[in-house]
Amino acid sequence: MDMGQRAAGTERIYLSDVEPHAAAPIDRASDLRSRVLLHVLFADTLLIGDSQGLNNRYFRALVDAEEARKVRWSPGTAALSDFGALLEAGRLRVALRAGGTLHRISDGHRAEGVENAPDVPYVERLTGVSSAHTVPYDGSAVAAAFKSGVLTRIEAAERDFAGSAREALEAARAWVSEQDPLLYKQLRDWLAGYRSARPGGSAELVLVLQSVDDWAGESYRRALPQALGVGMAGPRDGEGTIPVFRSRRLVEYAGFPAVMLDNLLLSQLPVEVVFEAIEQPSRVALVAELGRLRRGIQPDTAVLRSAVDEFSSWTLEAFERTFRRVGGLAWEHLRGEVRLMRFGLDEDPVAGRLGAGLEVVSPATDGVRDLSLHVVNGPGAAGPDPQRRAQPRPLCELDPFERVVTL
Repeated sequence: MDMGQRAAGTERIYLSDVEPHAAAPIDRASDLRSRVLLHVLFADTLLIGDSQGLNNRYFRALVDAEEARKVRWSPGTAALSDFGALLEAGRLRVALRAGGTLHRISDGHRAEGVENAPDVPYVERLTGVSSAHTVPYDGSAVAAAFKSGVLTRIEAAERDFAGSAREALEAARAWVSEQDPLLYKQLRDWLAGYRSARPGGSAELVLVLQSVDDWAGESYRRALPQALGVGMAGPRDGEGTIPVFRSRRLVEYAGFPAVMLDNLLLSQLPVEVVFEAIEQPSRVALVAELGRLRRGIQPDTAVLRSAVDEFSSWTLEAFERTFRRVGGLAWEHLRGEVRLMRFGLDEDPVAGRLGAGLEVVSPATDGVRDLSLHVVNGPGAAGPDPQRRAQPRPLCELDPFERVVTL
């Protein structure tokens, strides 16, 4: 079978959880590295926002060796700062507001007191490796999408509260409505000021103010991919995928080598192996079929099965070849046991949705976490999903190892 025959256009995916804010569940550069590389393997182009590329200290560590010395890495792992090659090749791209530069954006962040703003040498480094392949976006459109998302979430919640909590939501809605543009940091500052002015506030008031912060974070990470019209990758919220009780499994294949979902191995995988992997015809076919599914087009299950089989076998051979030479913790982990994964394709006939997933069948005996990858399209012609929650769970409550790519 010619793995390169079917295509559904370039699969551009925005990585939405490279946030510099404290709520983002990232505490080691090695964990972020594995997530980024997983999505690089399953996209034609992976995008990050300009603010994220600048202000996330863990991402900076993956680009610059000097920055790598400032952050935590998982015990026993090497500090690999080789993402510059991915940026120079355009496999990883910075979404840059139109008419702006990374220097001007960073200068503005420092003037506003934004947390974790980088030093000038890093800004120069990121500019040098990313400038040939940046993806421009309309800052006004992103700001409008962010503001609209915040207001929608506040308005949907107002009817569920009374008393001081309801008053806080009304005040927040009024303040947000007046902002043009609405800036995330200013909203968080307003929330902090509102909270500090009411030190004896009820538990419900504290909860609702935190909820507004969470809703703003969710709207913030969705605004840019919405404006660009690209897919979004992030932690999987089970409420946003196909409900188990309505799911109809179309196909399931098992017994594939699982190294491509191994968090430790991906965190230590050199980028030259990644470049080799993305050229494999089986990977190209797999990304194309998953892209079709994300857009609501029925994928070819025979192509999917062959692609998963061939690409997982190739990755096992490539990982063994690489880590046998490198040695260390990754090689000890890889040769310690045979790990298998399964691929499943599901349908929700009520909402007209499709979902696919790659999951490891059994956990590692040495306690190393695995990643999972799910791809889900939005509600189809059958109408909106009545079971979908109006408010997604906040990012800090989601498992960052369970990944989902969706509209």
